[in-house]
Amino acid sequence: MNGREKLSSYRWVIEVLLVLALLSQTVAWNAPAPILEPMTRSLNISLAQGGLIISIINLCIAVFSLLGALVAERLGVLRAMLLGIWLMSLGGILAGYTSSYSALLGCRVLQGVGFGVMIAPPGTLLMQWFGSHEWPYINTFNFLCTYIGLFAVFSMTVPIYVSLGSSWHSVMVWYGLGCGAIALAWTLLGRERHVVALPTTDAASIASGSALRAVMKMRNVVLLASGLFGGMWVFQVYVAFLPTYFLTYRGMSLGEAASLTSVLPLAGIFAAAGGGFGTAWIGLRKPFTWPIGVVTLIGCAGAVTAPSTGWITVSLVLVGIGSAGSLAALTTLLMELPGMTPTRMGAALAFVWAVGYAGAFASPFVGGALAESVGLRAVLLGFLTFQLLPIVMIYFLPETGPRRTRIEVVAAS
Repeated sequence: MNGREKLSSYRWVIEVLLVLALLSQTVAWNAPAPILEPMTRSLNISLAQGGLIISIINLCIAVFSLLGALVAERLGVLRAMLLGIWLMSLGGILAGYTSSYSALLGCRVLQGVGFGVMIAPPGTLLMQWFGSHEWPYINTFNFLCTYIGLFAVFSMTVPIYVSLGSSWHSVMVWYGLGCGAIALAWTLLGRERHVVALPTTDAASIASGSALRAVMKMRNVVLLASGLFGGMWVFQVYVAFLPTYFLTYRGMSLGEAASLTSVLPLAGIFAAAGGGFGTAWIGLRKPFTWPIGVVTLIGCAGAVTAPSTGWITVSLVLVGIGSAGSLAALTTLLMELPGMTPTRMGAALAFVWAVGYAGAFASPFVGGALAESVGLRAVLLGFLTFQLLPIVMIYFLPETGPRRTRIEVVAAS
């Protein structure tokens, strides 16, 4: 949308709906994490199988984030959003009525399909309703939803679990009903807006499959995807298993473990905002990318090895900063890469997140399986080698921010 075009005030209704949808995705994805230990006991399954309850969502996202764009193109972006959020709600509600591990896993697959279909529509709706001058700020705010949702999961799930008679089935039902309420709001209030067609310079990218093929050949996109794979591998295994680690290795109660883990997303809320506004204000991207990956590495190591709860808390703050502080900068850098067009940008986002969520799928399942033989502590520390990927790969990305020109001029003189 042209930033000079008159903007509809209804865009703020769409933004509220987007925020609710993004929150529902994170809650549906990670809801089992704080109560994973009682769930594994109830179902009489291993830690590896418990990890799959969470990571199966990531596999579905990796597949359907690529197919979701096609669904939106064929059915319309609003219909794609409705399909995704209703599937996610239905899967959550049905999960509360399962009596076997296989049935629960099937419901989680249904949620994952819905989540994946919802990956593409928010970006399209944002571009339809908001002016280009508003995009960086709305994107930054929307990135906060992941960490607000994570904080809600780790701070609210155990109290809800206890209040519902220590029934994880009831927790799943209530979260599913909450998602259903958001789906109903989208059904009643959701709108899509037709905008002026893309300029002819981008027409070559519109041919079916051409944009995806093009971005997969772009060196910088592949570097970013590789870095995201490693970062998501580490982030997901820590989010999935830290409460269990604190429970079994540190002797904490279920509530204490979940409460302590909630420090991570709480720090991420502030870090996502700081990184987004920071990269806009200083006009550079890279200071908010690979150095943030180093912060994550230090924080993750400290969360497992720190001698006291106080130092564990500090470490989790660092993990939250590291995992969230680079999101806006990396997305903006991707938009600014040479040869990037609007159509290619959609394909590039789908590709890098598909690769990233593939790592997020594998890590809890592989980690849970390895933990059965070598222990969870060894797995959490050993998997930190994957954190070298976002540090090294993203280091080789170019600086794309507007201030880079001034820096290059000064360096040349």
